[in-house]
Amino acid sequence: MKNLLRKITVKTIPVYILMAALIYFARPKLSFFLVGLPLILGGEALRLWAAGHLSKNREVTTTGPYAHVKNPLYLGTFLIMIGFCLLASQWIILGVGLLAFFSYYVPFKKKAESDRLREIFGLAWDEYDRSVPDYVPRLTPYEKRGKHEWEWSRVVSNSEHETAVVTALGVLILSMRFFF
Repeated sequence: MKNLLRKITVKTIPVYILMAALIYFARPKLSFFLVGLPLILGGEALRLWAAGHLSKNREVTTTGPYAHVKNPLYLGTFLIMIGFCLLASQWIILGVGLLAFFSYYVPFKKKAESDRLREIFGLAWDEYDRSVPDYVPRLTPYEKRGKHEWEWSRVVSNSEHETAVVTALGVLILSMRFFF
């Protein structure tokens, strides 16, 4: 419970409000549900893959999806957001989400994280930053990628297992909206 309360911040409150609105106003249609569900599953799979490689503040992570795209966790979140809006058939919330993602989230994260990682890792970060795209994955992996393997312990230390549970609950709740 303490962990959950720690995640409630001024920045996350609008996300929780939008999630509640998405559930409340959801009018699922099977055709959109069938398109949205694979986006959610793919986004969460990408996040799990990325979290299993991520060693925050200990190294420039260049293995797994990080060898192809600099921000796989954000890309996964983006896919999940689109998927949930499709599941709920909520175009206004999708528009608000897209606007917030591209006008606030992406620029803020790019600046804050790049500055922090540059300060910690210096030239290693700069080279990786120049070589790997932010959101559209490159087909070939980063030439200087690391060697470590995916590990469940990293998924847990990055709290991605909790995100996966919340994502699954969201799908379950929206699935129930077909009947209620």
